[in-house]
Amino acid sequence: MSDRSAPNSRYKNHVLALNHAFNTGDLAGVDDLLTPDFAERDMPPGPEGYKAAVRQLRAALANARSEVLGLVAEGSTVVLRVRLTGVHVGEIVGVAPTRRKVDVEQIHFYEGRDGRLATHHYIRDDLALLDQLGVRSDVSATMYLRPGRQTKHGYMARFAG
Repeated sequence: MSDRSAPNSRYKNHVLALNHAFNTGDLAGVDDLLTPDFAERDMPPGPEGYKAAVRQLRAALANARSEVLGLVAEGSTVVLRVRLTGVHVGEIVGVAPTRRKVDVEQIHFYEGRDGRLATHHYIRDDLALLDQLGVRSDVSATMYLRPGRQTKHGYMARFAG
């Protein structure tokens, strides 16, 4: 392994370890993976903020599972694509428990610094999540934002005979 690829491998392994920690709920090793000033949107800084986010999401989704669909690293940046599944048993995105199954994809961006992960940004498909929770009344609106996904209620259904 060259010196140039070492950070890629290290940061990729850190991201996979975080995903494993999410899946198991065992957050004991998270402090070793994140910088003391780790920054995640909408959460307090540091490893404690990250752990609080994981606990909150795991409390909202029974049998929560984050399946890795893709992982790419370039320099100190790692991009992770996952499928998040579970059963909605606690408040999530302001929605009270529905006991419905959830199956959504997410993309996570991590930036490493000094051998640890320093920042985390993500893109979630909250429209799909709200659809699955049964709280959106206009399902067809998601067709404009999620091309390639068609349902019997979607945009193209309006033109069907």
